[in-house]
Amino acid sequence: MRWRAGQNCAPALNQTLIHKFMGKEVPRSFEKIRSGEQIQIPTFTNVAAAVAAGVTAIKYPRRIIHLSAGGTGAVPCLAISDGANWKQVAIGANAI
Repeated sequence: MRWRAGQNCAPALNQTLIHKFMGKEVPRSFEKIRSGEQIQIPTFTNVAAAVAAGVTAIKYPRRIIHLSAGGTGAVPCLAISDGANWKQVAIGANAI
């Protein structure tokens, strides 16, 4: 482990601790994935509820959210932001 390189020799309080894995620096954001923890996708009833909560497609490009009744026919689906709009991704049959 080492501190991210900065202007000072001593690490600042806001600098992030970096881990090395097989010689590569691994950002702290990947720790949960590497440790096997589940990723919790935010859930909203529909896109209107997400927008009301401040989660807009423009504010969060490339974000994935779960819509519990947001798909065609009020079925659960995923929505992915393309930076301008939410794109619906249907949740199909069970995975094999």
